[in-house]
Amino acid sequence: MQIRDFMPEDKQAYIEMSKDFYSGPACLHEVSCENFEATFEESLRCNPYMRGLMITENGERIGYALLAFYWSCEAGGFTVQAEELYFTPENRGKGYGHRYFEWLFAEYPQAKRFRLEVCPENPKAKQLYSQLGFEMLNYGQMIREK
Repeated sequence: MQIRDFMPEDKQAYIEMSKDFYSGPACLHEVSCENFEATFEESLRCNPYMRGLMITENGERIGYALLAFYWSCEAGGFTVQAEELYFTPENRGKGYGHRYFEWLFAEYPQAKRFRLEVCPENPKAKQLYSQLGFEMLNYGQMIREK
């Protein structure tokens, strides 16, 4: 398995995978395709607050991941938020999720906290995250969108 930053030629594959991600149990609502395009374009700008990753195996795109970075006073330092992790249906259950997180933890040894969200309707993801040492953080989340 290889993990690399998005390249311009990944755009269509990323958008197709994002549509599938947001139509499944990993998300509570739909997201506009315009958001996928904006996210992809921002990742190509090397924004220091986010990173878009393509996951491949033998040259085939098998998934993608999005990361967000910020400082957390509560954690006492640099926080890596695993915004999205997606594998194509035929590549699920093959251990790629474990391998991705091994890479993530090694890639950011300076992180004080790794954070992610999981939907109640996605028990397989919750099980994986628990096996990796993630614990539920019992805060309710609130948002205000423009």
